Amino acid sequence: MLSFLKRLDEVGFEKTRRAVAALALSFFITMYLLVALSVDSGWAPAFMALAACYVVAFLAVTADWFWGRWFASGLGWSGVMVAVLSLVMIGWLPQLAIYGGLHGLVVLALTGKKMAAQYDMQESWRQRYGMDEFGVARLRKTVTRAAASLPSLILWALGPKEGQGMWLAAAGIATLLTAAGGLRHLIQLRTAGWLMLAGATASLWLLSSASAPVSLSVPALHLLGPVGYAPALAGVPLFVATLFLSLATLPFAIPALRFLRAR
Repeated sequence: MLSFLKRLDEVGFEKTRRAVAALALSFFITMYLLVALSVDSGWAPAFMALAACYVVAFLAVTADWFWGRWFASGLGWSGVMVAVLSLVMIGWLPQLAIYGGLHGLVVLALTGKKMAAQYDMQESWRQRYGMDEFGVARLRKTVTRAAASLPSLILWALGPKEGQGMWLAAAGIATLLTAAGGLRHLIQLRTAGWLMLAGATASLWLLSSASAPVSLSVPALHLLGPVGYAPALAGVPLFVATLFLSLATLPFAIPALRFLRAR
């Protein structure tokens, strides 16, 4: 594996690989938009939000924004994780394998030192914010993991929750907005970004004990397999969102504690 990763660092064809990643992202944009237009009104907001999330990744990758590789890779890791968990829980389904494979393609296409030079190693933004190598690595981990939590968080927060109070739906939407706002502020290197991500993480942990799993037995997810398998996947969105958002807060947790102790 180490040998493979080392060879991958030396692979060129940056423009071609960026085009491949953008093509895969555009596929999911189209798919989620079509799904949003075809499902009942209860699920339409969730899939419209998913399409918007992939639009942001597509624009960030094609426009060479310094955080574009991180954000798109986060979405890729999210799709890989969801596909792997689903395949383990319900068995082999070609639809899930394709779903995970396309997300894995995004991750692979944007991996390597030469791709990093096109995005996060740009001198302009590093000089603007005074970032060293350790700061860039810390920011990369947090942005990637926070982005990986967004798709599952969107499904959990905006999906219909039958038999649950309005307060829980409102809390889920507030958690999603806090996480998205925190990611935006974090990209702008504002301390409020990490605080908002930490708050969203704490909220998810509290709400996970009070909320029922999101039912995935909706026509939209027939794309991934028969509806009979859907109940087995009900807890996947909340688990994946909580896992990645918790990991996103770790890189800045120790520096934050050191700052508080110094005060």
